[in-house]
Amino acid sequence: MRFDLAQDGDFTKVLFTHQGWKEPGEFMHHCSTKWAMFVMSLKALVETGTGAAYPKDVHISDKGD
Repeated sequence: MRFDLAQDGDFTKVLFTHQGWKEPGEFMHHCSTKWAMFVMSLKALVETGTGAAYPKDVHISDKGD
């Protein structure tokens, strides 16, 4: 995983990369969605002081449990 920051005018962008997947699959898509939720939580934390680092949702595992 890699996080980079980039300046865009008055804004700072967080550029996130989760690499190393051998091939696309269902769990990779799940992780992509989860990372989006975590990045949005980080945005809320920075802007409001409150984030949601552990969103309440259905637990999905690559082990099938």
